Amino acid sequence: MSGRNRERARNLALLAVGLVLGLLLALGWRGPEPNYAAEVAPQSGRVWSSIEKLEAEQQTLKAKLAALREELSQDRLAAATDTDRLEALRTELERQQLLAGLTAVRGPGVMVVLDDSEVEIPSADDANAYIIHEHDLRDIVNLLWMAGSDSIAINDQRLVNNSSIYCVGSTVMVNDTRLSPPYLIRAIGNPRVQQDYLRNPSYLRSLKEKSQLYGLSFEVEPLSNMVLPPYDGGLMVQHARPGQ
Repeated sequence: MSGRNRERARNLALLAVGLVLGLLLALGWRGPEPNYAAEVAPQSGRVWSSIEKLEAEQQTLKAKLAALREELSQDRLAAATDTDRLEALRTELERQQLLAGLTAVRGPGVMVVLDDSEVEIPSADDANAYIIHEHDLRDIVNLLWMAGSDSIAINDQRLVNNSSIYCVGSTVMVNDTRLSPPYLIRAIGNPRVQQDYLRNPSYLRSLKEKSQLYGLSFEVEPLSNMVLPPYDGGLMVQHARPGQ
């Protein structure tokens, strides 16, 4: 065998040996199996830990939500109570303002018109007998209160507990406001009862006599509906002070 042939044979043998060794290595040797369990276990532990943490936070949030709902319920109940109390106070305030004459009122009643005489006054007579005086107004007002009137006004001056009717010279003052005739006394109440009192001969004798003798105007008119203005004067407080 020539040298070239021997070289070729040796190369073929080496190639064959290399192929066999490669095949054996491919079939028989795969190396160590990867430990997936070792990798999954830590990850699974972290996941469960996160789940437990989230569940704990969820329970905490639920507890806070329940507490807030209870607080809201209590606040609503307190607000409703405060609203009822405020409404009761508002109602009582309106009632007191009505009783004090601080609000306008409407209703049936009577209107009494008083005016000075228009006749010529004889020189020998006293001119005071021909004019309306403050005591004439007071007599009618007192009689109207006796007749059960709820509210009274003289020329739109509402009468309240501290109202005054007095005279300065020949000028009539009501609530420190100067009035001039004719005097319109309007009173809300039962018109029938009010008229019975006003027309009763046992009451207002002096005024009725002057009306006949000197021509003073004294008229009574029932009204089905009228509006009296509120008292607009000052409320004098001398001894009272705010309570605790």
